[in-house]
Amino acid sequence: MRKRTQGMVLVAGLVALLVALTVSPAMAQQEQSGEGESPLQQRIQQRWEMVKQRIELAITRFNNNKERHIKVYNQVKAKVEKLLQQLKDKGYDVSKLESDLATWDQMIRKFAQDYADFIRKLEEIVALTPEQAQGSYASLIKEARQMLQTIHQDALNIRLYYQQTIRADIQELRAQLPEAA
Repeated sequence: MRKRTQGMVLVAGLVALLVALTVSPAMAQQEQSGEGESPLQQRIQQRWEMVKQRIELAITRFNNNKERHIKVYNQVKAKVEKLLQQLKDKGYDVSKLESDLATWDQMIRKFAQDYADFIRKLEEIVALTPEQAQGSYASLIKEARQMLQTIHQDALNIRLYYQQTIRADIQELRAQLPEAA
């Protein structure tokens, strides 16, 4: 019986040693991969990943909107430039329309730059770690929202400038008699 007890103790010791050897690497791997985090830290990490995904989706949407807006503005600008050239060839005085078109082009460039800055700000937010985000997320989002308001105002200014200034210039040119070429 004594031999049997010693044998069982020996087997139990070997099993314990074997378990310890297999568990130790697993625990080390857990610590390295972050699986040993507290439930609160895991929840914060999961929520931050969800926030990042939403922001990345918004970045994609804003990039598409930016490209679409700029494309439309440039198409309208090209039509006005074509009309300007035709009227110039017929002998109309298009100097006012030329200067207004240059101003409008600067407005479009400002819009594009403001939009790019806004998207860069969102990308800056996505690049944060959960720890960094806890301290600066709210202020960065507030800045991004203010930048978005600026973009909306830029778009409104571009639209109004076209409607109220460029169109008015074209109407004045229609009423004008061409100069003899």
